[in-house]
Amino acid sequence: MKKYLSTFLFILSIAFLIPGIVQPFMTITADISKQKLFDTATKEFLPPIQQSNNFMQSMLQSVLREVNFEGSITAFESTRSLMETMNELISHEHVAVGLLIGFFGIIIPGIKIILTLIALQVGSGQTRSDLLKMSSLLSKWSMSDVFLMAILVAFFSINANAQAVNTIQMKAVLGPGFYFFATYCLLAIAAGQLMQYQNE
Repeated sequence: MKKYLSTFLFILSIAFLIPGIVQPFMTITADISKQKLFDTATKEFLPPIQQSNNFMQSMLQSVLREVNFEGSITAFESTRSLMETMNELISHEHVAVGLLIGFFGIIIPGIKIILTLIALQVGSGQTRSDLLKMSSLLSKWSMSDVFLMAILVAFFSINANAQAVNTIQMKAVLGPGFYFFATYCLLAIAAGQLMQYQNE
C-alpha cells in the first residue's frame, strides 16, 4: 500500500510540475504617481519662486502648486513563467543563466522523478537500488526548492520597497505557476521521504 502511495505522490507531483513551469510565476508592476510625476516635472523645468523675477512665472508657479492629480500611471508590467524567464534570458544573451535555470529547475527534477518511478515499478533487487541511488544523487543537484525560495525573497523584497515613499512604486503578485511549483516541491519531498521510509 505504501509503495502505491509513494508512486501516486510522484505521479501527482509531475501533474503539478508541468503547469508550475508554464504558468505565470509572478507579475511585477511599476506605477508612477501622477502627482509626484507632475511635481518633479514642475521643479525640473521651472525655477523656484524666490529666484523668479518674472511676475507671470511666479503666478504660474503658484497656480501649479495648487494642482492635484489623483491616481497613477503604470510604467512597467511584466508577467513571466519559469519557461518564459529561461527563454528571455537566453534570447537576451544571458545564455548561461537561462540554461542553468532550465537544467537545475526543470531537467534534473524531471529525470529524478522518472528514475524514481521506474525504481518503484521494478520492485526490488540491484536495479532498483541503483536507480534510487541515482535519484538520490540527482536530488542534491535539484534546485527547485532553492529557486522557489529565491522567488519568495524577490516577492517580499519588491513589496517591502513598495511601502517606501518614492515616485515609482514597485509591486509583485504571485501567479498560479508559483503555487503549482510549490505544490510539486512539497509532493516530491513527501514522496521521497515515504520511499526512504519504505526502504529502511
